[in-house]
Formats: sequence, C-alpha cells, structure tokens
Amino acid sequence: MDLILRRFIPIKKIREKHDYNFELCYTGCDTEMNVPYLSGCFMVLRVSALKEIGLFDERFFMYPEDIDLTRRMHAKYRTMYIPYVTIMHDHAKAPYKNLKMLFIHIINMIRYFNKWSWFFDKERKIINQKIKSELKKRE
Repeated sequence: MDLILRRFIPIKKIREKHDYNFELCYTGCDTEMNVPYLSGCFMVLRVSALKEIGLFDERFFMYPEDIDLTRRMHAKYRTMYIPYVTIMHDHAKAPYKNLKMLFIHIINMIRYFNKWSWFFDKERKIINQKIKSELKKRE
C-alpha cells in the first residue's frame, strides 16, 4: 500500500502525512534505529551475513531488490539506520520520467509481491508492529 500511495495519490497533504510515518520522521531521525527496510542507494553489509541469507534475488532487476534483501537480512540480523553518516545519492526517479522505467518498476514490484504476498502480508505486519513498539519504548 505504501508504494501505491507514494506513487499514485495526487493529494500532496495525504502523501506527506503518509511519508512522515513511513519514513519514521516522528522519531526525529537523530538516533540509531533497527529498522526493517533500508534504501538500497547505500548499504554496508557483512559478507558473512550475505553468505547466510543470500545475495540480491536475481528475479528483481530494479527497485524491490533492496526491499527483499533488507527484509531477509532483518529476519536474522539488525538492519541499522545510522543518522550521523551522510551519503549523497542523486535520486533520478526514473519511473516518474520514463514509461519504460515505470513498466520495469511495476513488473518487478509484481514479482516482489508474488514472492512475499500482496495485501495480507502477515509477516510484514508483525515486523512493523515490533519496530513501532520498540521505537515507542525509546520515547
């Protein structure tokens, strides 16, 4: 649902409110956090952990490969957001500018949902509830 809202809801205020929660902005983003999803624009991973969980799933050419990898990693390890590290990523948002890239994005998201589940992803719901509970304890 997050991906659909971020991409196709034209009402800016709804998108901003959703992004505020999705990106955990309410935490202040000023302390280390064990979060279930990290963007693939920059990652540091232990080789031993990669050997255990496996590399990127080759079924995904672009876009959900980072969601899949961090999901598998988070099931066995901490996936940490580190606020004091800054990396610049020139996010081109190709699917917003190019129909071919939008098509590739959609196809790969369908593959991701076919792998993990569509609307009733019980595992993801449990992961998200656990993280939100841990973050509330820190407040």
